Amino acid sequence: MNSILQVNDATKKFSGLMANEGITFHVDRGEIVGVVGPNGAGKTTLFNSLSGVHQLTRGSIIFDGTDITKLNSHKICKLGIGRTFQIPQAIVTLTVEENVLIGALCHTNNMKEARQHADETIEVCGLAALAKKPASILNVAQKKRLEIARAYATDPKLLLLDETMAGLTATERVESVKLIEKINAKGVSILMIEHNMDVVMRVSNRVIVLDAGKVLAIGTPEEVTSNEAVINAYLGGGKKDA
Repeated sequence: MNSILQVNDATKKFSGLMANEGITFHVDRGEIVGVVGPNGAGKTTLFNSLSGVHQLTRGSIIFDGTDITKLNSHKICKLGIGRTFQIPQAIVTLTVEENVLIGALCHTNNMKEARQHADETIEVCGLAALAKKPASILNVAQKKRLEIARAYATDPKLLLLDETMAGLTATERVESVKLIEKINAKGVSILMIEHNMDVVMRVSNRVIVLDAGKVLAIGTPEEVTSNEAVINAYLGGGKKDA
């Protein structure tokens, strides 16, 4: 089976509000898939369902051959889905190294192995010089990178990246893209929510466009950016993404 993730009819309703409805897509092994859409399109709700923050109202999620639809976040992480958040979740009273170690301990219960894995992850993510520093002193770009490092330390097969470019300068975005490509080159599939279409066009194999909780289009970056429905609803329709 080439697909590592298969989402079928994913629907999530909150007290009468339909946040996601009938979402169906897949992510192939080694693929980078971008998720874009206007404000309120249901992007983060979808990520919350995939990572076990909440369960679907209807539909199913199959990850690496296992039905994870009703599993909690901890079990999903153990199976191999890592996830970042829009607002970095680092524990600011701990060092960079200690924050990444928390992720590594999901990968192994052996402290020596976890520390080694954390150190390797910190090196890959370009945070070695800050390893002993408290997370509280990091700037926005460094906090975003730490968020990726902690998720990557869980040894994921699939990494969910939620707005990791938000608040970054153009130079910082270039460096972040390089990190994402480096992680992907190590065999990790990536599903990423991203606002910056230049980034989406550069790194994504395919793009999923959501609008009002539904799939508007799925295709290559070139296909979706030339899709009339996408242009009207997202790219040229006057809505502001958030």
